[in-house]
Amino acid sequence: MKCAYVTKSSWAENSPGFIFSYFQAFGISENKIDVTLIIQNPKNTIAKKKKMESSSSDYFNIKLIKNNFGIVKAHEIFYMRANKYILSNNFDVVFTRDPGYLPFLVKLKNRANKKIYYQSHNFYLDFNIHEYIRSDDRKKFNRYEKKYLNNLDGMMTLNNPQKKLYQKYVDIPISSCPPGLKLTGKKSKFNNQEVAYCGSFQPLKGIESIIKLWKDHLFDYKLSLVGGRNDNELSYVNNIIAKNNIDNVKLNKWVFYNDLPDIITRSSVGLIILPDNFYNKYLTAPNKLFDYISFGMPVVCTDFPSIRDLIPNDHQGVRFIKPGDTQGYVAELKRLLTEEKYYNELQQSNLTLSESLSWKKQSANLIKSIRSKS
Repeated sequence: MKCAYVTKSSWAENSPGFIFSYFQAFGISENKIDVTLIIQNPKNTIAKKKKMESSSSDYFNIKLIKNNFGIVKAHEIFYMRANKYILSNNFDVVFTRDPGYLPFLVKLKNRANKKIYYQSHNFYLDFNIHEYIRSDDRKKFNRYEKKYLNNLDGMMTLNNPQKKLYQKYVDIPISSCPPGLKLTGKKSKFNNQEVAYCGSFQPLKGIESIIKLWKDHLFDYKLSLVGGRNDNELSYVNNIIAKNNIDNVKLNKWVFYNDLPDIITRSSVGLIILPDNFYNKYLTAPNKLFDYISFGMPVVCTDFPSIRDLIPNDHQGVRFIKPGDTQGYVAELKRLLTEEKYYNELQQSNLTLSESLSWKKQSANLIKSIRSKS
């Protein structure tokens, strides 16, 4: 099987989309599947020089494609050029996580009978059950999912709650294929006495609630914030920190993925606090959860079906707290920062779990789903 993996992410950009696409594609190749990651050219010379650290694979290739025609730039230009490359290189299977690529994906099936698959990272089919503002892009993705999903050979979701949503609307095979993690050998330490949050600083990710928790209840402990995809997000968080007049919060802007282990393992505990909304309940599958687990960090996390589905029922390393339960977060975090025996038990639980959540093993489930539908 020869697979093309198409993503509109740019090479080495500071985005979860790039990280997810790169490691999922590489994980597929680790299962001895010939895969080419078709991705947009780097946005700048700094990104162009960056390299991802991975074990070597004879089955993994990268194809960089421009998204411009003269001074005009558009994802659609990239998608058309990606299709041209795919048609000239005899791929059997085409896979994407981009809803904007769906019309181009279906063209490949109609023109060359390619097997086509889509992994949704959201849910655009029905705005009546979604709290999103109806932006132009989301309206477009709504039309695309309604028009094209039933033309696919199959689709994947990030978790089972998301899968069940799609099954109410489409009549194609759907599999739940969660994210994975990279095993680095790095490990957090109890005596670091610091809590970490890494990722986007959008309101949807609960960053304001985290900072308020430190102002009101955890002022004796350190918090490290790592992320912010752009200057607007960094400015947003800096303003919240200044407004609350707190000095035990350290802000680190987004770092390249290869540098993340050294930054995050300076902390002891990983934190995820999410607002109670449709997206977080049914769709989210946070990359940060898998990063924390890979470093053996005990995790304190909001209890939603979407995230529960990613973790084995009897697992101890992720401590779930009911949405809005401030005292629950405070009590669990304080216990992990003060009880070393308890900390070590949860750390070992996550280190053991991490072995079964590698991108190679998680991608094997995706390959199995594709083969069962072919």
